[in-house]
This record gives sequence, structure tokens and C-alpha cells, in this order.
Amino acid sequence: MNFYCFKSRSVFLIGFGIGFLLALFLLVAQHVFNCTSACQRTSLNHFSASRSALLKWFTSDTRTDKKPIFQIWKEFTNLTYDVWLKNKKLRLSDFDIDAYLYGPEIKKESEANWLKSHVHITCAVFVKKIKLAKAIQDTWGKHCNKIYFFGQEKSPKVSIVNFEIKLVSSWQLLCEAFNYIWRDNKDLEWLIFVKDDTLVIPENLRYMVGPLNHTRNYYLGHTVILWGQPYNVADAGYVISMGTLKKLINKFDNSEKCRTGGKYWKQEDYYLAKHLATMEIYPSDTRDQYFRGTFHGYPLQSLLWGVVKTGVYWTRAVYPIKNECCSFASVTFNVGEPDRMYTWNYLLYYFHVLKRKAMFGSIKAATSEFDQDVWKTALKEEFNITYSNNISSDAYYQIWHSKYSEPGQFIRKNDHIKDTDFSD
Repeated sequence: MNFYCFKSRSVFLIGFGIGFLLALFLLVAQHVFNCTSACQRTSLNHFSASRSALLKWFTSDTRTDKKPIFQIWKEFTNLTYDVWLKNKKLRLSDFDIDAYLYGPEIKKESEANWLKSHVHITCAVFVKKIKLAKAIQDTWGKHCNKIYFFGQEKSPKVSIVNFEIKLVSSWQLLCEAFNYIWRDNKDLEWLIFVKDDTLVIPENLRYMVGPLNHTRNYYLGHTVILWGQPYNVADAGYVISMGTLKKLINKFDNSEKCRTGGKYWKQEDYYLAKHLATMEIYPSDTRDQYFRGTFHGYPLQSLLWGVVKTGVYWTRAVYPIKNECCSFASVTFNVGEPDRMYTWNYLLYYFHVLKRKAMFGSIKAATSEFDQDVWKTALKEEFNITYSNNISSDAYYQIWHSKYSEPGQFIRKNDHIKDTDFSD
């Protein structure tokens, strides 16, 4: 009997305990679910607010008319781009697009063309896919003063420099590349290194480096930090001045020194910064006055809308991006595919948005004869009348009316002539 009572109580206590734990679990689960939903709603609201802010920013003219002012100018010089032009006794001015396109042979020089002839940009591309190299050659590569392709691929369509040595690291490839360029190019000022899936806008880079002295030491890009070492990531591209390149050549002037300078692949950007640090050359701040980035190792849509998590771009940035991601004078973006390279090129260099009335077409197209002589030509072609100086307007009407009493007859005749010509 005692055993039976003990057994009954045990079953009751066990059942009560299970029920209590189950109820507690359901209560906790409900709380977690509600919290998660609230957090998701908060996150969604935050994303929606951010997206709305971006849409408002990129669909309005707010601040788009203000020229970018880069932090690097404040760091090394008090010059801005406009002051730099003024010191060169140059002045920017608007011009009539009709006169530029349809006017006399002598035309004003565009700002982009002047910059290309005075700020030399050498582009170095590391090739893995021939299609991407070909797309670069056909698009933004034409806007570099000189361009080199380096890699182990070979193609009749693209001239790729292949080094006839065994490469032990990507740093060695980079080191051999800048030695090759140093020996081959006598007009070096600024040198940008990129991967073949990168889009470069050389005009914006010239705008950035124009006020800077290329004989001094500059190292530009998007800076992150790893193991205490700040460096410019290769995915976003990086730029060095001739002054910096000269110091690198002095330290790595042969293949043996290049080989021993780094031993791992895909770490050439880190090794470059490490070697430059020994020369007291460090990455500069390339953000604009609104703290927006200019060198981007990700596609534009990822940066704007967060379609893909951009990882170290945000978390390890030495110069963090604030508010909007991208400067209106950005220099690089990741593209990834050749067709996107061509699309970007079309949008950047060929697509026009007409924001003012009568911007195009306000000048008449050239004609071979004056308006007052058109009727004389018509009389000659239709009636073989060559002496028309004394023909009055009434006589002109009678001549036409005698042959075509109704306008439809003239139309039918012309249609018949067109049909005959087509059938022949």
C-alpha cells in the first residue's frame, strides 16, 4: 500500500514537472518569437528608412552641383581642384553644346581632354579571364594614358605580359609588374593596379590627383587593417605615385628581391603596404567631404542596397564610410562580368540626360539652297521651266493648277513614281 502511494505520487510529480517545463518552454518560445518579430520589424523599418533616404538622395539634385573635396587634399596640401586650375591660369566655363557639336572646326578643349594630356594615368590590370581583359581594352582602358595587362594567359586579342619565370607568390607578380612598367614607361606620374573584374573611371582619378605632386609619396585606395597593418585592398584597386614607385624600385630592383619579398598568394596588397610602411609611406584618406568612399571593391548595387554583405569593407575600414556609401566622384567599382563592363561604359560616356530646354537642336541643319529658291527648283523639275525670275505668285498658281486640278492627283502621281522605282 505504501509502495502504491509512493508510485502514484511519483507519477504525479513527474507529470507535474513535465507540464511545468513544457509551459515554461512555450512561454519562453513565445517571448523569443515576439522579440524576434519586433527586432525584424525594427530592422526592416531601419532598412526601409535607409533605403528611403538613399532614394531621396540619389533622385534629387541636393549637393550634386557641389564639387567633391577629398580629404587627401586637406592632408597634404591646402589646394582644391579649382585653386589648382587657377594657379595654372586656367578657368572653367560652360559652352553651348550646339556650337561644340555643330559649330566651326575650332572648338574649345573639354576639361576631360585637358586633364588626360596633363595628368598621366598608367593602368595595370592583372588578368585571369581573357573576356574581361578584352572588355577593359574596349571600354575604360582607352581612357588611360597607357595600359598594361599582366598574367599567365595568352590571347591574340589582348597583349598580355607573361613573365618567363616561376612565380611563387602574387606579390612577386606585382613586383615584377611595377619593375616592367618602370623600365618601359618614361612618362610615369600615377600608377593604378586593379584586377580584371574592376571598372576604373580615370577621369575621376585625374580629378583627385591633379592638385597633388606625383613626385611625392602617395598610396591611395580603400584602406582596411589586418594584424595591425593598414593596407589598401586589391579588390578596390590601389594607386601609387611616381615618388612611391621610385622608392619601391630602389628596394626591389631584381627578380630575386621580388621573390623573397612575399611568400603567399592573394596577399600582394598586404605585402605592398608592409614594405611601404618601412619607408614611412602609409595609406591616405580618399573619402570626399561627406565621408563617402571613392574606391570600391564591390558592385554599386551591393553598396547601395546591401544585397550582399560587404564584410571587411565596413568592419575593418581605417577611414569608415558615413551615411551614403559612394562619392559622386568615385574611381573604382567591382563589375564582375564583361557585359556589365560594356553597359557601364555606355552609361558613363555615351548616354546623355537633357536637363535644360533647347540644349540640342537649336541650330538649323545645313541646307543646299535657300528657302526662296525652293519653288524655282520645283518648277524646273516638274515643268522644265528654267526662266522663273518674272513669274508672279498668280502665274505660279496657274502653272500648277493647269496640270493638277486637285492636290490628290499630285500625291497619286508621286506614289506611282515611288511604286515604279521600287518595282524596278
